[in-house]
Amino acid sequence: MFVIRGLARVTGAAALAAVGGLHLLWASGPAWPAKDKADLADAMVGDPEALPDPLPTAVVGVGALGAAAVVAGAGGESRLAQVARLTVASGLLARAASGGGVAVRAMGLPEPGERARRIDNRWIRPLCAGLGAIVLVSCLRSRPD
Repeated sequence: MFVIRGLARVTGAAALAAVGGLHLLWASGPAWPAKDKADLADAMVGDPEALPDPLPTAVVGVGALGAAAVVAGAGGESRLAQVARLTVASGLLARAASGGGVAVRAMGLPEPGERARRIDNRWIRPLCAGLGAIVLVSCLRSRPD
C-alpha cells in the first residue's frame, strides 16, 4: 500500500508541478508550445483575442504548485492535509467531468471554439481525470495492525 501511495504522490505532484510551471510560464509572456499568443488563446480558450490576463493565469499556476506540494506530502498525514488532497482530487475530477467551457465562462470569456473543445476533450479532460484518480490514490491510508 505504501509503495502505491508513494508512487501516486510522486507522480501526482510532478504532474501538478508541471501544470503549475506551464501556467506561470504563460503568465510571464511566452506562448509555448503555441507559435504565438493568438494561437495559444485559440487552442486553450477558443478565441484568438481572448487570452486570459496574466494574473488569473498566475493564480492557477501558484495553485497548482501548492496542490503539488500537498500531494507530495506537505502537511504529513494530518486531517487538514488529507482534506486538502481530497479537495485537489475533487477539483480535478470536477474539471474532467465539466469540461473547459465552465472555466472559460467563469472567467467571463467567450464560449470555447471548436479547436479548444477538441483539445479539451482529447487531452485536458482525460489528463484531469487521470490526475484526479492518481491524487485519490495518494490519499490512501494504511490500516492499523
